[in-house]
Amino acid sequence: MNIKTNLHTLGLDQRQAEIFLFLLSHKDIPAYEIAQGTDIPRTTVYKTLEELRKQGFVSSWLKNGVKYFSPESPKKLKDVIDEKNRILTETMPELLKMFSSDSIYPSAKLYIGKEGVKHVFEVLLEHVDRHKLKKLYVYSDDLLTEQFPKFFSEWRIRKNKTGAFTHLIVPHGTPMNDNYSSNALRETRFMPKEFSFLGSVDVTGNLVAFFSFKDKEVYSILIDSPIVAEMLTKLFTYIWDTLPAQK
Repeated sequence: MNIKTNLHTLGLDQRQAEIFLFLLSHKDIPAYEIAQGTDIPRTTVYKTLEELRKQGFVSSWLKNGVKYFSPESPKKLKDVIDEKNRILTETMPELLKMFSSDSIYPSAKLYIGKEGVKHVFEVLLEHVDRHKLKKLYVYSDDLLTEQFPKFFSEWRIRKNKTGAFTHLIVPHGTPMNDNYSSNALRETRFMPKEFSFLGSVDVTGNLVAFFSFKDKEVYSILIDSPIVAEMLTKLFTYIWDTLPAQK
């Protein structure tokens, strides 16, 4: 990634980045020379310089009736980003409150590919943490850890830090390793051999996530609905109570 691309990432558009970089090596210069040096039309240069001035990246003054421009220290970029981060931190609680407000309308979203599946796991974890949820109800085969060995191991550690307890139902014959065996924050029970299943379902709070790892493309369906989540929680609890606890 080159310096101009980095400036784009930090919020400067192509013209702003090009002119700011030009000014860094050509200080105290009139607009017409900037236009000549960058091959950008003079009217566009004036407009862009005004945008940069308003952001605090460029200063100007008159000399013999001609306006000259000079860049501010690149440290100004950090000051601007720090201020944006401060504002974002200050605003975030209200944004999250608006985002998490209950709605009478359920939503369902499809996420395709490994990155999409990882995103759904992050949404589940953020939901648990934000609402201080203490229980997750999960059906899962061992294809999950085959597809995401490192990610799921790290995710599970972060989940455990929330103190949320996982009730886990797995197919008969699932290997009892660190990913599936019972521990202080997880209890595992087996489905009977004749009721084998593939995939995974996670239920917590208002969220229900279905995962498929066997098809040509891994994917997840995320449902946000208190009614659907409550129904599946009750169904899970009924099945859970019919399964023997592991010694």
